[in-house]
Amino acid sequence: MQDEERYMTLNVQLKKRSSIQTSQLTFKDSSAVLHWYKILLGISGAVNGILALTLISLILLDSS
Repeated sequence: MQDEERYMTLNVQLKKRSSIQTSQLTFKDSSAVLHWYKILLGISGAVNGILALTLISLILLDSS
């Protein structure tokens, strides 16, 4: 019975530590991921802008 109580105590302590470490890693990882999402969003926006301008210029050239 004592072994079971020790196991439960150790198990709870390990879970608390791992959850703290996981939350710290998740915060750091999410910050890095957010940074990369912003970069990719900017690149895709620039590419979409170039494509839109190309489409408009082709339409104008075709109509004239």
